[in-house]
Amino acid sequence: MNSYKILITLLAILFVFATGCKNDDPKPFKPMVTLQINHTWSDSNLVLNQPYYWTHDSKIDTIIPTTLIYHINDLKLITQNSEIIDADLLYYMVDYGDKKVFPANISFTAPKEGVKYYITSLEFTIGIADSLTNAIGALNSVFVAPMYWGMIQGYINFKFEALSPQAPNTALIYHIGGYTKPYINSRKVKVVFDKPYYLNKENSLTISADIFRLFYAVNQIDIKTTDLIHSPNDNSVLIADNMAKLFGFKSFK
Repeated sequence: MNSYKILITLLAILFVFATGCKNDDPKPFKPMVTLQINHTWSDSNLVLNQPYYWTHDSKIDTIIPTTLIYHINDLKLITQNSEIIDADLLYYMVDYGDKKVFPANISFTAPKEGVKYYITSLEFTIGIADSLTNAIGALNSVFVAPMYWGMIQGYINFKFEALSPQAPNTALIYHIGGYTKPYINSRKVKVVFDKPYYLNKENSLTISADIFRLFYAVNQIDIKTTDLIHSPNDNSVLIADNMAKLFGFKSFK
């Protein structure tokens, strides 16, 4: 084989090798994160229609949760560099009884390709803070079962119902909402992670929501006197303060 043919052969081999390497090179991607919420009652998974016992003040209260629905909105992942990755949608509603999140599962898509993101915390709002959205019922067509009181009171941010023999009417009904003073009952929440986490192409973030803390996180609730909340009032503020403290970091994969 003469030198010319050898040169052509070598160039062809180099071309094939270079092309193969190029095709195998990783392509830039926009990281995606899905959010899971693990609902618990203290150290156990939350099970509706099951009795739980709260020992406090030398007494035992029995609480049987039957309903849990709440709005979780304006979700943001915060990076190590203080960048923000917004959730794919602005408004979501969690219906624990149906084991569903409406109108879709909560997810995030990073805005840029080829960027290394390290996330350190999650921020969101429990409830609907925007006054205009509350006033006009703008989300009524978004959710299957909108929790809407009307133009005066707006949306129910957090709906918890339970049975209890200690309650005057054997029922606990906490419908927490209100968007005008003095009862502005949406709450900002920040969940700080145990360390920065690098975002791969696909990621899963899990946070916990301990519903038991609804009764004592900031304010201790006496179920004998605070049993029915159907509209914004002083007791609704106490529950709203507690509901902001339900959430914590669990895992990232």
